[in-house]
Amino acid sequence: MKKLRLFIAIGLPDPLKQKLAEIQRSLPGAHVKWVVPENFHLTLKFLGDTPVSQCPSLVEGMRQAAEGTAAFDLTLKGVGTFPRQGRPKVLWAGIHGPVEKLLGLQGDLEQGLENLGFTREKRPFSPHLTLGRTKEFGSTEALQQQIFQLKQTLFGSWSVASIQLMQSELRPSGPVYTLWDEVFLAKAGLKKGSLT
Repeated sequence: MKKLRLFIAIGLPDPLKQKLAEIQRSLPGAHVKWVVPENFHLTLKFLGDTPVSQCPSLVEGMRQAAEGTAAFDLTLKGVGTFPRQGRPKVLWAGIHGPVEKLLGLQGDLEQGLENLGFTREKRPFSPHLTLGRTKEFGSTEALQQQIFQLKQTLFGSWSVASIQLMQSELRPSGPVYTLWDEVFLAKAGLKKGSLT
């Protein structure tokens, strides 16, 4: 049975991806593995290895969640880390705006997929956009100082009009993401069929 490594995400427009790439270049990156700009996204649900036969059910769950949500705008502002204390492992850009709409969309998606037999995520949803991951060696003091200076920096806004089913292929050079399907939010345009 063929399986695909899948996740559901919100995409970003290219100008915002380029702005984030500029921020990456401004940070001391000797000890950071940066996300390449074309891979920037806001993850709603990571599915992992999923049988291809389940993809139609996934898309149906996405449609059900999207039907109840009108398009909305989000803003990327500030840089932070996980964990918040101690040595940082993940560097992220913060999500602002009508976050309650984002949380509602993600909650509806989670519930709809659970109703279709997919496992519910145990951890609470923490919306963020990953910029990079720190390596296990080297000092991060300069990086932490720069992150502190970017805490209130506004990177830009975008309209969330769809959610995307993405395939992730792990390669030695890094992951390659491919759009598998896209579902538009209510009042955001016509729903798109499978791209496969």
